[in-house]
Parts: sequence; structure tokens; C-alpha cells
Amino acid sequence: MISVSKVIFLVIFLFVSCQQTFQKYSLSGYAQGTTYNIKYHHTSNLINKQSIDSLLSIIDKSMSSYVKSSTVSSINSGLDVNLDSLISIVIEKSIDICHQTNGMFDITVSPLVNYWGFGPNKIRQLDLSNLKHSEYEIGCDKISIQDNKLIKSNSVSIDLNGIAQGFSVDYIASYLYRKGVSDFMIEIGGEIRCSGDNMQSGWKIGVDTPTDKNRSFAYVLKLDNISLATSGSYRNYYYADSIKINHTINPKTLYPTSNSLLSATILYADCMSADGYATACMALGVEKAKDFLQKNNIIGSLIYVEGEDTIHYFSSGFSEFLHSSPGSAPQ
Repeated sequence: MISVSKVIFLVIFLFVSCQQTFQKYSLSGYAQGTTYNIKYHHTSNLINKQSIDSLLSIIDKSMSSYVKSSTVSSINSGLDVNLDSLISIVIEKSIDICHQTNGMFDITVSPLVNYWGFGPNKIRQLDLSNLKHSEYEIGCDKISIQDNKLIKSNSVSIDLNGIAQGFSVDYIASYLYRKGVSDFMIEIGGEIRCSGDNMQSGWKIGVDTPTDKNRSFAYVLKLDNISLATSGSYRNYYYADSIKINHTINPKTLYPTSNSLLSATILYADCMSADGYATACMALGVEKAKDFLQKNNIIGSLIYVEGEDTIHYFSSGFSEFLHSSPGSAPQ
């Protein structure tokens, strides 16, 4: 008979041996106007930069408004095109989130994104007398998918930048899973998906303090098998007559958002949803964003200004992911 001590030793030996065969691999690059970073563990180096760049290029050819020949650019030009499988997924999810948020996340804000100077041409047309609701068809009721085509009028155009990067993270994650990699962290422009547990250490992810003055962390999260997306008013903006104009457009007012919310961080199973919800929260503003997170049981954090104080709001469940929190106390 084999003694219990020998069995325990054998189990420990096999566990340690298996652990030692796994190595850490990482790669990084530039895509979609930002950077990406991937870290993973496996017995061999299965993922190369060329494959990742190729996958991200496929996404750009589908839904980047900066690529003139992309599917989304062709749609916005009024061409009759069949939707590719990738953009179909993103548009359908966008319409769902639009309805969930009562229209505060809306991909038909594309004309307004261009109007305020955040589109591909970066031209700022700040003649506010031209900003009339009748000139723009805005709303998720203005679009639908039928027979693999986007049904809309010629005056409607779409912008997928508020959700496409989250989808990109999920798309790369699917590729890693197909290659047999299950312990990884993918980050594209601050949108993140973690799978596995980083060799039992947990993936520790820092969330930026929402300021352009430094790169400190508001808090550090320990994540396993979940995605993270952050949207904020502190990155993409400009000043016009001493007024700060940020890139998040309120579909109801047609103006860039102007509220006390500095950033919204969402934790969700897939990164595409997290990205869309984070964008929606910035348009909703503090109180409506709080209500939205609570009513939909979405785990998230809002950082906002109240008087001279910076307040951190955590929805139910968020604090369980905290590894460290050097910022202000949660409210």
C-alpha cells in the first residue's frame, strides 16, 4: 500500500512541477491610436506580435472611422454595404445598451462628435447657432439591423469609439482562449480583461487618478476572470474661451457633458459591455449614474467633485476587488 504521506508528497511534487513548466510571456505594441499590452502564462510562447497586430487591423477595417475604407466609414458615406460579423456584434450590443441607459449611450452621436472636433478631421465647428436638434437625427430608434445591413436614413451616421476598444479586448481574449491560453491580462488603451489568477497571485490593476497632472493610481484592484473599463473627462478634451470641452457627448442636450463626474470605472464579465457602461455613466452624471449601477447590479466606481472634495463612490461589490486604495475614502 502507498502511505498517505507519499500520496501527499506526490501531489505536491506534481503541482510544483506543473507550476514550474509555466512561464510568463508579454508583448506590446501600438494600435487604434493607443498602446496595447498582453501578459500571459503558458508552457510555451504561443502568441506573437504579428498575430495580435493582424487581429487589431481586422477590427480597424471593420469599425474605425479613421480608416476611410472601413465598414463604418462606408456606412457613414451612404454606401450600401453588408455588415461584417464583427461590426454586427458591436452595433447590436450598442443598441441594447442605448435602450438600457434611456438613450444616454448612443452611437448615432457621430455628427456631434465631428461637430465638436473629436472626429477624424479634428475640425471644431463652434458656431452654436447651427446646433439645432432638427439638423441631426440622434437616437437608437433611428437604426436597426435587417438582412445583414444597417437600416438608417442618409442623415444618420454612427460612431463606435465608445465601445469598440472594449470589443477589441474581448476579440483578442477569444483568440488567446482558442490558442489554449487561459491565464492572461489584455490591456488596450486602458480597457482590460483578466483571465485566470496570474499564477495564484491575482492580476493587480491600477486605476488612474482622474487628473492630467500626474499618473498616480486612485486605487489598485485585484482581478480574476473579469473585465475593467474606465471612461473619464480628464484625457480627451480642449478649451474654448476658457471652457473645458470633453469628448463625451450628451445625446439629449447635443453638447459635451458638463458635470462633476471625473471618471467611471466598470467591472463586468465582458469588456465591450464594461466599455459601453462606463461611457454611459459619464453622460448620465453622478446621481443618475449611481442609480443606473444600483438598479442594474453593475459593479463600478465613480470619482467626482463635490465642493472642494474629490469623492469616490463604490457600487455594491466593488470594494471586494480593492487591493489598495491610496485615494480618498469611499462614500
